[in-house]
Amino acid sequence: MEIISHLRVYDLEETLIASGYAMIEDYQEEIVLQQLNSLKGNAKESHPYRRALKLLRAPLNSGHCSFAKGIVVNMDITFTNKAWIEFQRYHFADIITGMSTMHRISQFDLKSAFNDYTDPLIIERLEELQKHYQQTKSKEDYLKLLYSTPAGLKMTGRITTNYLQLMNIWSQRHHHRLPEWRQFCQELQEKLPLFEEFLVANGQLHVDEIK
Repeated sequence: MEIISHLRVYDLEETLIASGYAMIEDYQEEIVLQQLNSLKGNAKESHPYRRALKLLRAPLNSGHCSFAKGIVVNMDITFTNKAWIEFQRYHFADIITGMSTMHRISQFDLKSAFNDYTDPLIIERLEELQKHYQQTKSKEDYLKLLYSTPAGLKMTGRITTNYLQLMNIWSQRHHHRLPEWRQFCQELQEKLPLFEEFLVANGQLHVDEIK
C-alpha cells in the first residue's frame, strides 16, 4: 500500500525563477513570464534550475536554500498513530484534516485498520471493547475503547508543506527504524519532481543510490 496519494505540487517553476531575486536590481514581470514559459517542460535545461542546484549546496538551515519553501506540496498520507505523532514535530508541515479515532473508533473495521506489526490478540481484544461499547453506549466504555487503541492503527490525513521541510524530513527519516518512514522517503523521491536532484545537490543523496 502506498503512503502518499492525491499529491499536488505548486509553484515549482515560479520558485526556481524567484531563487534569483536576490541578484536583480529591477523586477520586471514580463521577464518573469518569459522565463516561466521557457521553463515549462524544460526546467532541467534552464539557468534557474542550475542556480537552484548551486544554492542547495549549502546546508538546509543556512538561508541559501530558503527558496525551496516556495515549492508547496499538498498530499494525503496514510500513517500509523506512531508515525503521525512523530510527524507532528515538524513545524512547517501542517495537518489540514484527517481521520479521527475520537469520532470514529467505534465504527472502524478493526480487522483491516492496523498494520502487520500489530498483535492479532490485541486487535481481538479491541474488537470486544468495540462491540461492548456499541451495546452500552457508555462514555466510560468509549474511553476504554479509545485509550486501548494500539499505535499500529492506520489513518489517512491531508497535509500541506514545502520542499525545504520535506528535504529536512528526508534527511532525518530515510534510515528510520519505522519502515513506513523509509517508504515515505522513498515515495518522496519517486513522486516529487526534481526532489532527487535537489537531494543530490545538497549532498544528502548520491547518484548511484537512486533506484
